[in-house]
Amino acid sequence: MRAWNEQPTAARTRIPWQSLHSFGSERLAALCHAVGFDARDTQTVRGTFERMCGDWGERVIGKIPAWRSAITDDHTPFELSLAMEGGQPEVRFLLEAQGAPTTLRSSWEAALALNERLHRELGVELERFEQVKELFEPVDARARFGLWHAVGVSPGKAPSFKVYLNPFARGPEGAEELVRRAFERLGCAEAWRFLSTVAMRRGSQDQPIYFSLDLSAQSTARIKVYLAHWNAAAEDIDAVMALAPEYAPGESRGFCQALHEGVGLFRGTRPTLTCLSFTSDEPRRPSSVTLHFPLRCYAANDADALRRIRPLLDTESRVLLERSVRAIARRPLEDGVGLIQWVSMRRQGGGRRATFYLATEAYGGAQP
Repeated sequence: MRAWNEQPTAARTRIPWQSLHSFGSERLAALCHAVGFDARDTQTVRGTFERMCGDWGERVIGKIPAWRSAITDDHTPFELSLAMEGGQPEVRFLLEAQGAPTTLRSSWEAALALNERLHRELGVELERFEQVKELFEPVDARARFGLWHAVGVSPGKAPSFKVYLNPFARGPEGAEELVRRAFERLGCAEAWRFLSTVAMRRGSQDQPIYFSLDLSAQSTARIKVYLAHWNAAAEDIDAVMALAPEYAPGESRGFCQALHEGVGLFRGTRPTLTCLSFTSDEPRRPSSVTLHFPLRCYAANDADALRRIRPLLDTESRVLLERSVRAIARRPLEDGVGLIQWVSMRRQGGGRRATFYLATEAYGGAQP
């Protein structure tokens, strides 16, 4: 099995005596300021992050991570992201709760405790998660993680929450069966039939690697499956993206080729991903499909990554992104690669949404 979530790390600009909680909160504040969030929205973002860190957030960063979190290449247990659509930014973060001492099991238990705290303190809905929790309890060491939490905040709105579960929880060979059973428990068996017969047409080269749930009771709450497409050509990705109801034919091909700056197969150390979203209202077809491109596998450094992205964005979005990247960077962009980890795009609701996944590099970025 390919180690899709492993990358060599090279510690560079460390901040060993700061806590994870304070470091992450500062980086989020810098991102909020860069996109023009007011004081109230910034406090919503920071306050939610600090609430979710809990006791483990007080850990001093140190020279090496206590747990090799698969969220980022240097194993920082959180990642920031910036989503933009129609000139409107959304600030987001993804984190992995950690137990003490940190193991796969203790992290799972810490994440479950976080779920209960979010439900008790903020009224976050857990019903659908409870329906599949037992399936995704990690029992195989190859899983690398059990449960991650993600939050998104748009100006003037309350935070939205979702969780990410690991199809490898019982071993990579059981991933497809696990996802199938999860859809059945959620009353969406038709979604799995669609995925397995239409979206995963290249056999073992198309592999489910994340299963995500919106923590919401609304009928529009999404069930999302992320597929890794190993050794894929632009045409393979375009065929999956074309399953979305609002997809513009050929758009993903141009998107990938602009970021890849080449032709042929995408052979980076991480695969190109697609994310198919389903709802209980319409489980027979995805409501949207998102493309995730691992830009740091192809760019020479982060300045080069920005150069590749620029032609894909309108002027306003380009300015917001460059301001955001420079706000959270603690080194010259030419000195490393991986600050911009992933770039994603999707069409839905008549617009195009682009998202940029940003590493904070608490333990240092990779060499160019």
